[in-house]
Amino acid sequence: MRLSAKSLERRFSIERLYLLVRNRLYDEAPTLLIGAAIVAGLNALSLVLAKTAFFNIVSAETPNGAFWTLAIVLGGLFLAGASLKGMHDGRGQTDWLLLPATSVEKYAAALVDVVVVFPLIAAAAGVALSALLALVEVLIGGPGNPIWLPGMGELKAWGGFAVAATVFIAGSSAFRKAPFLKTGGIVLGFAFVFALALALLVAQFVYGGWENGISFMNGRFYSGSDEIVSESAVRAMQAAFDIAVYAFLPVLAVLFGAAKVSEKEAKDEVQ
Repeated sequence: MRLSAKSLERRFSIERLYLLVRNRLYDEAPTLLIGAAIVAGLNALSLVLAKTAFFNIVSAETPNGAFWTLAIVLGGLFLAGASLKGMHDGRGQTDWLLLPATSVEKYAAALVDVVVVFPLIAAAAGVALSALLALVEVLIGGPGNPIWLPGMGELKAWGGFAVAATVFIAGSSAFRKAPFLKTGGIVLGFAFVFALALALLVAQFVYGGWENGISFMNGRFYSGSDEIVSESAVRAMQAAFDIAVYAFLPVLAVLFGAAKVSEKEAKDEVQ
C-alpha cells in the first residue's frame, strides 16, 4: 500500500480510501470467483438436465432476474458479515490495526466496498454470465430465456440491501465469532419487537384498544371477523416503518460500527 507523506495526514483522505477499497477487492477476489463458479456450475447442470439455465428462467412466479438478484444480495450480506473480521483475527488483527489509515477511513472502505463496489461488479458479472448462458441455451435447443438486465426492480432491491449491509457491517465490527448469524438473529428479534410495538400503538390510539374487541393477525386489524384497517392507519404504519428502516436503522448502524472500530484502535493504542 504505497502512500505519499501528504496522504498520511490524519484528516480524511480519498487516496487512502481508494487504496483500502482496492486492497479489499484483491483479498476478496478468490472468494468472489468461487461464488461465480458455483453459480455457473449450477446453471451448467441445469443446462445438461433440462436444456435451460434456471437463473434466466422467467415465469409468472419468477420475474426476470429474481435468481440473479437473490444471489447477489445473499453474497453481499455474507461479505458484509465478514467485512471487518481482520480487526478480530489473530495476526490479521495486527496487520489490520497497523494499516496507515484512520478508523473512519477503514470503516468507510468497508461500506464503499460492500454497498457500492460489490453490487456493481456482481451485477456486471451476472449480466455477462446470463448472456453466455442464454447463448448456450439457444445453441443446445433450449427455450431461449432472456438475458438478465438490471432495472428499477433491482435498484429497489439494492436500497433494501444497502440498509441490511450497513447492519451486518456493524455486526462484523462487534462480533468476533459467527457475526453473520449473531447479527441476523438480533435483526429478527428487533423486527419482531418493532412490529409488535407498532401493532399495539395503532390498536390503542387508532381503534381504542384491545378491550374493544380489536385483534391483530397476519399484519391486519380485525373487529370480530371483519377487517378494519383504515387508510390512515396503513399510511401511518408504512411511514413509521420506512423511517425506522431506511433512515434510523442505517444511521444507527454506521455510527455504532464506526464507534466500535475507533474503540478497538484506541484500546490497542493505534492512533
